[in-house]
Amino acid sequence: MELSKKSRDFLDDLAVYLMSSGKSEGEVKEVVEELKDHLEEAERAGKGVDEVVGQSPKDYMQHLGSEMTFDVKGFVKIVTMIIPNVFAYIIIANFIQGEMMFSTVQLIGFPLVAVLFLLAASQAFRNMSVRSKENKFKNGMIYIALAAMPMTLFLGLMVLDIFVETPTIVFGPTGQLVLFGLAVVTLLIVSVWTKTWINLIIPILLFGPQYAFAQTSLPLEQQLIYSMLILFVGMGIFLFVWWKKNQKGQV
Repeated sequence: MELSKKSRDFLDDLAVYLMSSGKSEGEVKEVVEELKDHLEEAERAGKGVDEVVGQSPKDYMQHLGSEMTFDVKGFVKIVTMIIPNVFAYIIIANFIQGEMMFSTVQLIGFPLVAVLFLLAASQAFRNMSVRSKENKFKNGMIYIALAAMPMTLFLGLMVLDIFVETPTIVFGPTGQLVLFGLAVVTLLIVSVWTKTWINLIIPILLFGPQYAFAQTSLPLEQQLIYSMLILFVGMGIFLFVWWKKNQKGQV
């Protein structure tokens, strides 16, 4: 007997809530599989989700999340994956611009922005997993905000770097090629590890327009504006398509 849509949605939301709360992926899978068996038995007996968990789905997710331990090792693993990924983006951007230099503001600020985004995304997914499925517009706006947040923070950091003078590290032609190669390999490794195309789509949207506009006679300000517009629109379209597929149960 196939589970009802309500039960399937509950299991999906539970997995998202627990994963975004920093619980171990293995433990989350075990909990979801065990609960799935209980729900199948309950539905055969004519019972629903509320009767199985003994409370509202939201209260159950929050209670279960408080009972499970935080996966420190998994969190550290994610952070150590994100930071090299962030620097891969910065290296590719510098390579396209023809110079490879890193200021103290960048070396400290970019990893910090990445961690802040990770925490914000985790909180957002927790909130969406316990929110009513009917509030699709609000959920969609959260996806768009998440897409714009890192780019906005990175842009603010670049502006700060202009006004705050700090020591810089400069690489020559050979160093630039080596770093560029390492950056590309990093993006590929992270894409394989996360099993998603987004880690390749973002740099294409971010750096593709920059490189293309750099070959034109447009003023630098216009190049930056058009590049950012393409990035925001492209990311918005990608996340909207992903969201729609997720709503239909295709992903």
